[in-house]
Amino acid sequence: MSETPIADSTYTKGEYFRDATRHKEDASFKSRAFVDLLLRNTNRLGTTIESYADVGCGSGDVAKLIVGLLQDSGLNLKRAKAYDVSPHVTYLRDPRIEFVHQDFRYSDESVDLVTLFDVFEHVPEPIAFLKSVALRCKVLGLHIPLDNSISNAARNKFRSLLHDPGHLIFMDTAFALNLLALAGLRVIDFDYTYSFRAPSGHRSLRSRLLFPVRMLLGRASPWLLSKLTGGASLIVIARTQQRLE
Repeated sequence: MSETPIADSTYTKGEYFRDATRHKEDASFKSRAFVDLLLRNTNRLGTTIESYADVGCGSGDVAKLIVGLLQDSGLNLKRAKAYDVSPHVTYLRDPRIEFVHQDFRYSDESVDLVTLFDVFEHVPEPIAFLKSVALRCKVLGLHIPLDNSISNAARNKFRSLLHDPGHLIFMDTAFALNLLALAGLRVIDFDYTYSFRAPSGHRSLRSRLLFPVRMLLGRASPWLLSKLTGGASLIVIARTQQRLE
């Protein structure tokens, strides 16, 4: 297996998060969906959650929201950190969370729960990346965009997605779940989130026109929505080899 790739300079030099509020507005619906899924599966985790790290924390709002929601649910969360390779993270503050400017894979950290929200599709060799993160936790939570839709393919959108937001792989539901298994993860459960209902999901005229269509498709079949018009992502909880052994 090849060596785990170093993070792209776009992220390490701070270009991607020149605006530290990037994606901030969508943090709430992703965090709530994840914690709801986690709490529904606490008896299947095989471990208690007392330590947590958000990897690729961006604006830091996902970490803040998840910590708050976990504490509100009664979990005894004793330690929380948020990692990012972008230098903007040194300016983030929250009394409950330690923000760390470092690549989590090369830290000495070991926690019960790690979240990767919209992260691994940005890195080369995603399987190697997932394996290296999974070595440092027992449970892995992921939010995964589902870009492989007929709409994106018909509009040749994959080219522009390479540049903004910098996605290197384009997934649908089956591909994402297969990739996690190939990385040695055991998926416990998953659900869909609807990005078209988030603040950033209905800015353009096209997205506003598609909104009722997407609502109907989402009610009928989240998978069909993701494959036809897009606007759906996966939220996933998986056990790592640290928990399976």
